[in-house]
Amino acid sequence: MAALLGATVAAPALADDVETIKSIDVETSLTDLNNPQAAAYWKSLDEDLEAAIAAQLVGRLGETGMDIKIDMNEVELANFFQEQIGAADNQMSGTVNVIDMEDNSNFQTFDLTVKLNQVMPLLPEGSDVTVITPTSQEVYTALVATFARAVVDHIEA
Repeated sequence: MAALLGATVAAPALADDVETIKSIDVETSLTDLNNPQAAAYWKSLDEDLEAAIAAQLVGRLGETGMDIKIDMNEVELANFFQEQIGAADNQMSGTVNVIDMEDNSNFQTFDLTVKLNQVMPLLPEGSDVTVITPTSQEVYTALVATFARAVVDHIEA
């Protein structure tokens, strides 16, 4: 993450009306991982989500600007039994704070939830959603990418 931030600092100057992002910090505590599947599978969620958000903000990262802080409050993967009976609940939820330490009036706070049905367009072409498991790398990558895109969309709105 530090290398990514450092590499983008050298990017060309941004237009005056585009806010830069100084830092991205995602925090997931053990209590946020609602079941053993999530705890075992999403152990690098903080770093992966930080990198996914940074990738969406290339050219906007800098030494000054807004701080993005995300407190994940729920990460859940369905177990095999839940998936088989159709009661699967795969989701990520968190509270996002976007703060400008140089201008206290410039801030945003919002809750964000991404569920499995929202990530279907990001699954690789040809993925068979009837057999793909919630713990597959494709589902994980799609959930992280969807959450990252939603954070950036909120900031840019």
